[in-house]
Amino acid sequence: MKYLFSFLLLTLALILEVSSFSLPLVLISLIATTIVFKDYSFFFFAFLFGVLLDILTFQTIGKSSLFFTFLVFIIFSYQKKFEITTNYFVVFSCFLASVCFILLYGYSNLILGSLVSVLVGLLVFNILLKTNRQQITNLKSQITNKF
Repeated sequence: MKYLFSFLLLTLALILEVSSFSLPLVLISLIATTIVFKDYSFFFFAFLFGVLLDILTFQTIGKSSLFFTFLVFIIFSYQKKFEITTNYFVVFSCFLASVCFILLYGYSNLILGSLVSVLVGLLVFNILLKTNRQQITNLKSQITNKF
């Protein structure tokens, strides 16, 4: 279920980023889903959606996928050293990643775009965290009801 939900969220972010927004929405969604679900399959999602973003925005193919894959690697590397499922880590990672992404692609409004990215990232992260906790609570109650 989490794979389908993550795929749909990243697809929606890809469509919105390509069609009308100059915010790194795929990047923000990828950070939030990686932090909440902590699954190594997000390396595949990072590569896939990076290639799709490059193709749809007529950029050099592989630039975004390399950046996204490296970002997921960094998040998983810090998972053992820090508590990554906090708002502070999301703010720090979204701000730093969006600054790097905006510089990489040459978008304008570096600081404003990064701050808006942080706000959107916090919103997506908190929604994902609440729905994930609710699913875990529902599963635990179903397991205890069976026994």
